[in-house]
Amino acid sequence: MGNENIEKLMEFMLEQQGRFSSKIGQLEDILGQLEDIVVRLAKGTLDRVEATDGRVGDIDERISALVDSQIRTEERVNNIDQRISALFDSQVRTEENVKKTDENLRSLIAVVDRYLSKDGNGNPKS
Repeated sequence: MGNENIEKLMEFMLEQQGRFSSKIGQLEDILGQLEDIVVRLAKGTLDRVEATDGRVGDIDERISALVDSQIRTEERVNNIDQRISALFDSQVRTEENVKKTDENLRSLIAVVDRYLSKDGNGNPKS
């Protein structure tokens, strides 16, 4: 190769190196912008995740309160069911006692009727 070709080659290489340096500078600027974007996206995502965690925690507390309330309601309903059952049993016993009282009253009425239908000597009244 002659000096002229070497000089052209060196000139070409220097131009290419200049272009590469310029492109590398542009790429570094773009990379810096991308880093800023990624940082903002990461911060936004983290903020949203933290906000969502807070809401999920609040929802968990509300669900726990609702479950506790449901348990207390079920206990009250069971208590009412037991009281109704006891009241029903008491009503059944009362009805049985009324029947016995009616039978005893009928028997007493029959005895009094027989007694009143006889004179003092045990003879039927005329």
